[in-house]
Amino acid sequence: MHQTRQFTISGMDCASCVNHIEKDLKKVSGVHNAVVNFATEKAAVTFDDEKVTVHTLVETIKKAGYLAVIVENRKSIHHQTQNAEHLADEGSHHEHDHARSENLAHIKNRFKKFLIALFATLVIVLFPMIYTGNAQGFILLVMGSIVLYAGKEFFTIGFPALIKLRPGMDTLVALGVGAAFVYSTFIITKTTSQNEYFMDVGIITTFILLGRYLEARAKGKASEAIKKLLGLTPKEAHKVETNGSITTILAENIHIDDILLIKPGEKIPVDGVITFGTATIDESMITGESIPVDKNKGDAVIGATINGHITFKMRAKKVGKDTVLSHIIKLVETAQMSKAPIQKLVEVVSHYFVWGVIAVAIITFIAWIAVNASASTALIATVAVLIIACPCALGLATPISIVVGSGRGASAGILIKNSEALEKTQKITTIAFDKTGTITKGKPDVHEWIPTNSHDHALLIAFSLETHSEHPLANAIVRFAIRSLKNPVPLSLSFVKAISGKGIVGKWDEHEYRIGSISFLREQNVDIAPFEGKIDHAVEQGFTVVGFAENYNLEGLFLLRDEIKETSAAAVAALKKKNIKTVMLTGDNKIVASAIGKEIGIDEVYAECMPSDKVRIIQDLQRRGEFVAMAGDGINDSPALASADVGIAMGHGSDIAMETGEIILVQGDLSKTVEALQLSRATLKNIKQNLFWAFGYNTLGIPVAAFGLLNPKISAAAMALSSISVVLNALRLKKISLM
Repeated sequence: MHQTRQFTISGMDCASCVNHIEKDLKKVSGVHNAVVNFATEKAAVTFDDEKVTVHTLVETIKKAGYLAVIVENRKSIHHQTQNAEHLADEGSHHEHDHARSENLAHIKNRFKKFLIALFATLVIVLFPMIYTGNAQGFILLVMGSIVLYAGKEFFTIGFPALIKLRPGMDTLVALGVGAAFVYSTFIITKTTSQNEYFMDVGIITTFILLGRYLEARAKGKASEAIKKLLGLTPKEAHKVETNGSITTILAENIHIDDILLIKPGEKIPVDGVITFGTATIDESMITGESIPVDKNKGDAVIGATINGHITFKMRAKKVGKDTVLSHIIKLVETAQMSKAPIQKLVEVVSHYFVWGVIAVAIITFIAWIAVNASASTALIATVAVLIIACPCALGLATPISIVVGSGRGASAGILIKNSEALEKTQKITTIAFDKTGTITKGKPDVHEWIPTNSHDHALLIAFSLETHSEHPLANAIVRFAIRSLKNPVPLSLSFVKAISGKGIVGKWDEHEYRIGSISFLREQNVDIAPFEGKIDHAVEQGFTVVGFAENYNLEGLFLLRDEIKETSAAAVAALKKKNIKTVMLTGDNKIVASAIGKEIGIDEVYAECMPSDKVRIIQDLQRRGEFVAMAGDGINDSPALASADVGIAMGHGSDIAMETGEIILVQGDLSKTVEALQLSRATLKNIKQNLFWAFGYNTLGIPVAAFGLLNPKISAAAMALSSISVVLNALRLKKISLM
């Protein structure tokens, strides 16, 4: 039985460590996949629990030279895929609190090591200034040993890795610092020379430990998106008991169909629907939109959003792992654990890069000796090469940007399932949109009511008839009448009869009234001749026409349409400015599709499409060289979402569409497609900046160090600065504008 478990891993120092752990885990019988993230210091392992145990996985990581701790209280999830990059467990507040406390302990430990090394190094630097006696060398040796104790991780990880022919950053530091320490110890104990390098050992180690401490703190900030999401859910809720009393319960004890009382200013504890009252709700923490949303009885509300100034009651519909917030957290975690193609390439390069550095260091030492330089000169140049070349920044460059970028997207209501999608989005040249629920609101609304006589009288009777129907068009007319007539009371009609899919007939005050489609009214012998022109014109504009008749005379027309979302036209215009072609794929008729496409400025409109037609059109676009994204919300859009290069699902849509899509727009707002594109471009630009800095730094630094032009102390400081600068550059993504 397949399951995926997450582990927190300590001891990783560069991208080559990631490669080593993944390879060792994948060799274990029963392991189907393993994904390790350097930036989050976590691993997700998918395995058959009948063939391998969690303990075996922990021991495998330990044998590779790293410490692994299983993330506790995680629920196993059964999967039909072996790709761990698309898998995520359901977490709990407890486990994240545990992980947060572990992270704080890790940062404190880093700081403690730095302070120990700093103290010993200060003694090494200052002691010779105040004491020049025979014991000076011995004191420096003792302080140098304390420095090595503070930096023992370099040796406990670096040398075993070298023995296993898997050198990493720790190996380079251990070789450089270790060589300087051994040489200095020999000078102090076996010669009368004072040309020792304990100061270099101390300063190099102290700088690297400082860099790792600052890096650990910055990594914590990079994962703040998850922490903020977890902090949104309230701890308590007010439950309405069957006898009407109110009791305060823990939010985790809420069950489906519980009635909850939400007071002004409180956070909504779970997803549900309003059963009593109205509300104005701030949904910005979930959707990224700052304008509060008005809600009425029957409207859905999202857990963790904030109620305004009116008390209302709601029925719980989704709790625990099924809430919108839980899904968002799961998706963000999954995205942060996944790897972009560019990151996989960097990890392979880093593996060979370390071997190349060791080779250059050996050549440097031999070359200096060959030109009759002293052993100390050769040693210092070699140490400088080993230290300056440490590929820590290289390993951080991609994952740290992915972690921050996906978190930034989540805060804006853009959920990215995996980092490959984040990388691919910036390549989009064409976006295909479904119409209903994507470009439009997904439910019809009355655009215009055209009466022949008394507006209010006719509308009240039409409203009274439609209250007897559950048809979407009837519901739209009822909503329109409630708005227009200010909460009217339905008339008591007699002999009401609904003709399924066509209309309704009823009597009031000795008159017979009919409401329904034009074809239905014709069947009922209603005279529609005076309105033929208006009806034809409305149909040409894409409206659905519903007629209302008294006896056999047409008394008015309702022009209905699935209204276009307020942001659709602006989103299409913004995409065009970015030279992205827009296409609409819809099952609706050509007249309606063409009218809506023209109104919002769509480049190409394909109407009367079956799901297979949408797939065929997307494939045709791809054959023409277009990199295609598909945006949709329905079950019938799922094949097209899967066929596109990037699938974009509307957050209000079907579960199948959201499972198929790689990017989810929480609010279903098309303007978020523009923001997703901007986020992708900004993140990829950030990654390239990081890689340029990391590669450029190493490429320029190694030859300078090899020629003896770079002091090892400066190399250590530069190396620490390199890693910190990469993290700080990635953190800039938290502040970028997506408009």
